[in-house]
Amino acid sequence: MTKSTVLLVIALAAGTGYADDANKPPAADAKPKDAAPAKDAPAPTPSKDASGAAAEVKVGTGVEKHEIVGEANSFPAGTTVWVWSRVTNAEGNIKHVWKRDGKEVWTATLPVGSKLWSTQSRRAIPSAGAWQVDVQTDAGAALGTVSFTIQ
Repeated sequence: MTKSTVLLVIALAAGTGYADDANKPPAADAKPKDAAPAKDAPAPTPSKDASGAAAEVKVGTGVEKHEIVGEANSFPAGTTVWVWSRVTNAEGNIKHVWKRDGKEVWTATLPVGSKLWSTQSRRAIPSAGAWQVDVQTDAGAALGTVSFTIQ
């Protein structure tokens, strides 16, 4: 097997998933893994369910190289907001349940391809409100949540 074939196999095994209204792929710009989050960024919210599945959840303006970028807890109206999850020990699918002012408005069902998996969903949000995205297993067990405001 050639070196490029091995690298392709490794890249495919690492995988990622995404979902949005238009099913567009994520942005291509890079952010170093060890870069510090924005000073007004919300703290990640890792959580675990009874089966051992867990998720770290962050919100920002994009996802690059399997990491959130533009992390913050408040965004201007009209922003496309991305919710990113790093899921461990989950099987099948997870859900990103988007809520505005406490009311569910959209759910993205996202496949999980391995024991350590990152995935994301995104929404263009045209008007102000308080938002929360809950990450759940297919069975509805809570894995994590993130909250943000659109101004």
